Amino acid sequence: MLRLLKKLIRSEKGQVLPAVLGLLVLGGLIIAPSLNYISTCMNSSRAMNAGVRGTYAADAGVEDTLWALARGSAPPAQLSETINQMNVAIQTENKGEYTLYLGELIEPRGHCDWLDVDDEMVWDGDANAYNYTITITWQAEPGTPGIKLQQVGARIPVGYIYQEESAAEFEENLSTDEPNEVLDEQGAYMLNWEFDSPYPTISASNPVKTQTFYITGEGNPEGHYAWVVANRTDVGAVGEVAGAYYQITATATHPEDGRTTAQIIADVMVGLDGIYILSWQIAN
Repeated sequence: MLRLLKKLIRSEKGQVLPAVLGLLVLGGLIIAPSLNYISTCMNSSRAMNAGVRGTYAADAGVEDTLWALARGSAPPAQLSETINQMNVAIQTENKGEYTLYLGELIEPRGHCDWLDVDDEMVWDGDANAYNYTITITWQAEPGTPGIKLQQVGARIPVGYIYQEESAAEFEENLSTDEPNEVLDEQGAYMLNWEFDSPYPTISASNPVKTQTFYITGEGNPEGHYAWVVANRTDVGAVGEVAGAYYQITATATHPEDGRTTAQIIADVMVGLDGIYILSWQIAN
C-alpha cells in the first residue's frame, strides 16, 4: 500500500507548473488594465479637483468685476492675486444701454425717461398671499400730452404663481382681466396685461397708474421686475431693470502651463438701482 502511494505521488510531479504559468498569464492580463484604470481615475480626480478650484477662482473674478461696476470703477483685467493656485483673467464687454421687457433685452427709446415703473411685493396676512403692485409714474416734461399705455407686466419670483382672478379685486387697476402667463427659462412666470383701445392714459393731471394682484408660493422672493409699454414709438417699452448691459468672462488657468481649468460667463445689467444678473453660466 505504501509503495503504491509513493508511486502515485511521483507520477504527479510537474503538474503544478502549468497552473502557476496560467495564473501568471491571468495576472498579467488583469494587472495592466487595473493599473490603467487606477491611473485614469487618479487623473480624472485631479482634473475634477482642478475644475472645482478653477470654478471658485473664476467666480471670484466675476464678483470682483461686479464690485467695481457697482461703484463706477474700471473693471479689472485680471485678479491681482492667485485664487486656489489659479490665475484669473477677466474680460468685460459693454454692449450698450438696454431695458428688460418680458425676458428680452431691448434698446430704450428717446423718451423712455418720461415714464417710471416700479414694483413691490408685500405679504398680506388677511389674504394669505403676497400683494404685488406695479406702479407707473408720469415723469414727462411740462406740456407733454398724455401717454397711452399698451401693456403692463411683471416677472414674479421663481416658485410663485399668480392667484387667479385676483386682479379683479382691485378696481383702480389698469386692467381687471386675467394676464397672459409665460414661463421663462429659469422657471419664473411672466405676467402681462395687454390693453385694447381706448388705451388707459397717464398724464400730468393723472400721474400714477397701478396694477395690483396676489401671488402665492415659497422660495427666494428676489428676481422680480416690472415693465410698461407706451403706445408711442418715442417712448416704447420702459423696464424697471434698465441700464448698461455687460458681459463678463472670467477664465481661471494653471500658472505653470496656462491650461484653462474653468470659465464663467455672466450677463448683467448695471443701472441706478444696482446690478441685476441676467445669466451666470460655467462655460467649461
